[in-house]
Amino acid sequence: MTDESQFLLTVLGGFAALAAPVVGVALARQRLMIVDVMGDSMAPTLAHGDRLVVRRTRRLRAGGIVVARHQEGGPRGVVAGSPASGWLVKRLVALPGDAVPDVVAPAVGAGVRQVPAGMAVLLGEHPDSVDSRRWGFVPLKDIEGVLVKRLGSTGR
Repeated sequence: MTDESQFLLTVLGGFAALAAPVVGVALARQRLMIVDVMGDSMAPTLAHGDRLVVRRTRRLRAGGIVVARHQEGGPRGVVAGSPASGWLVKRLVALPGDAVPDVVAPAVGAGVRQVPAGMAVLLGEHPDSVDSRRWGFVPLKDIEGVLVKRLGSTGR
């Protein structure tokens, strides 16, 4: 091997070593997101200020904690300095074909027995949570991902 080809391999190896972490971070950001819990709608399971790792996916299971786009007035914009978020953290309690929970019946109509195609039911753990008891069904397309891990609290 010539000195020139050895130099070229060294440069390419160095470039690859520098590029790999950048590519890894970019791929992780496509698959994962960090969300801070705002409010007490998921208490006692999650507390205000908890930081969550969420995996972006369409593979959903009833019973899991999910992150979805806010349902009131569409996604809320976050005003600088405001703790408000465009994301909701709720428990996914019913998927298409599942029975409509009794607590949601007033919001969807008493005659509706099953969750329709393309929709889901999201509930907070706290009795005063604003969720499907108020909005009714949530479009599956608005669910961004599922909770992977609680990192701890931001102390807010």
